[in-house]
Amino acid sequence: IRAWIEDVVTDEAARGQGVGTALTLEALRLAREAGVRTVDLTSRPARVAAGRLYEGLGFERRDSRVYRFTIGAQ
Repeated sequence: IRAWIEDVVTDEAARGQGVGTALTLEALRLAREAGVRTVDLTSRPARVAAGRLYEGLGFERRDSRVYRFTIGAQ
């Protein structure tokens, strides 16, 4: 079983207070409880603080790409 964290969003007024860390740790706890093997997420390179948070929690940056096709965009 694999899991995906879609979004970790913290209100600007709450940033730097550990909310993002708490949300991510709870998601990881739930994943462990469910028997998940891996948890993936994506973050834009410009989100430097988010990258530090995820790497500090043990996420490893992977060399991959995410592709999206939007219906009707052609």
